[in-house]
Amino acid sequence: SNLNSFLANTAATVQYSGDLSAASPFNNGVTGNRYAKQEYYIAYAQDEWKIKPNLTLNYGLRYEYYSPLREDKNRQVVFDIDKGVILPSDTVVFKANKTNFAPRLALSWAPDFAKGKTVIRGGFGINYGPGQTEDQIQPIESDRVSSTLSNVTNAFPANIAAIVASFNSTPNNRNYQPRAYDRANYNVPERIFSYTASVQQELPFKLALTAAYVGSQGRNLFLRSVSNQITQVLTNVNPANAALVIREFSIVTPGAAGTNPTVQNPFAEVDYKRSGGHDSYNAMMLTLARRFNSGVTLNAQYTLGRSYGNTAGSNEALTAGNIARKTADFDYDNGYNNFDVRHTYNVSAIYALPFGNKLTGLSKSLIGGWEIGSILNGRSGLPIDVRITRPDVVYVDAAGLVYGSAAVGRTAVINTPGGGNSRNVRRPDLIAGVNPFLNQDRTILNPAAFATPKPGTWGNLVRNQLHGVNFFQQDLIVAKKFAITEKANVEFRTEIFNLFNTTNFINPPATLANVLGTGTNQLQPRQAYTAAAAGTFGIVNSTIARSVGLGTNRQLQFALRVNF
Repeated sequence: SNLNSFLANTAATVQYSGDLSAASPFNNGVTGNRYAKQEYYIAYAQDEWKIKPNLTLNYGLRYEYYSPLREDKNRQVVFDIDKGVILPSDTVVFKANKTNFAPRLALSWAPDFAKGKTVIRGGFGINYGPGQTEDQIQPIESDRVSSTLSNVTNAFPANIAAIVASFNSTPNNRNYQPRAYDRANYNVPERIFSYTASVQQELPFKLALTAAYVGSQGRNLFLRSVSNQITQVLTNVNPANAALVIREFSIVTPGAAGTNPTVQNPFAEVDYKRSGGHDSYNAMMLTLARRFNSGVTLNAQYTLGRSYGNTAGSNEALTAGNIARKTADFDYDNGYNNFDVRHTYNVSAIYALPFGNKLTGLSKSLIGGWEIGSILNGRSGLPIDVRITRPDVVYVDAAGLVYGSAAVGRTAVINTPGGGNSRNVRRPDLIAGVNPFLNQDRTILNPAAFATPKPGTWGNLVRNQLHGVNFFQQDLIVAKKFAITEKANVEFRTEIFNLFNTTNFINPPATLANVLGTGTNQLQPRQAYTAAAAGTFGIVNSTIARSVGLGTNRQLQFALRVNF
């Protein structure tokens, strides 16, 4: 009722996404809630074998089975991405592997010749994951009618029935967009092979140094692409109109001589999922630690890492940048994963000040019990996902110049092979010999290093090839303890986050606008972007966070607590 009242007095944009009381167009008119269902079966066994006092072996075996997620009564919409038809609702959407055995092995050895000052460790394991429920549930969520009403007044209550009726009465021109799967190439679970080796060495001054290698290989990871791709575009007889776009599953009826054919689209561009992706992580980790002694505790870590692949799995998978589904060109997306960080370091230290240790009574209570500590965090920049807005179709004149709009004398051509505009994960061309970075105040990226690819080609910039701004923050802690009894005290703490008020920015906007044409601030393919054409591209405009913790501006926090 509140929505109706709002619409009665406002011109608004409203998205209608189904009605539980409305009859399903795909499942024999069923109404009501849908219920997702899935089963996990997991068992494991583990043992520890102390072969010698200085040699220990841990080993185990884990088994996991994840059944395919489905609607409880098979009330879902299953789209065939190859034939462009709706399959029976009890069709299995994806396959589940039943041979998911995961061995685990770890070894710890303190060699005799090191006299107890060296420990060598190693480990290997296989880990499985069921994939992302948010995506697997989408055949169930596809059993709905979705429509957007823009700039309308009081239309929502009156037009629901009309929207559904129109959808049901025009099956050949619905532009329906179900979420789909490549059923022949989608199976769970995802697999991660992880392994590590380390050496821990005791050093003078009660320091312990650990040097480790950590690695993993991801296999059968989540991928996504687009079905119902563009196969042809026709230039309208009336050049003032946009091109006629023909897709894989379009229904084309030839027109009379000198007229356009009729193009009907039962389906829109359809996002689909599959498995088969891969990634890897390799890292050197160094840790220096000093256990609490004489009032000093020290921990320092440094990691040199690299995460690379054509996907990072369920939560990190983008639609393929090159959607050539028939050739499965997912390796076009080989690049750094979103969480790839080359250098990470952390240093923390706490020092219990010795003042007042030999005093007694009130003097000790006032002068003793002070602690001071500091935490230093830093890392190199996160990847910058540089993209470019590219329409599916562009227009070329007799001179070969490319435009984003139709006009007399221009011919429509496919700009991005297959389309993919609904996902918009296109990458630009990187111009050889031009530094993509600038050091001009807050301008990080150099627009002149990028260009629009030629029609019919994909950008040559590697996924996440560039990395953004570094991060640095130092915090300070000062604490004073007042003894109440031998085992209880009151502690007053002052915590200063970002002591030096270092400004840490997030990555800048990194999507280049569509500027095809010959007018002011317009460019042709392969022409370097200008600052005017790029707009806010590459200019940092926001800090990492505005809350207490990593990334904040300087903040002070006071705490009073009782320890007992």
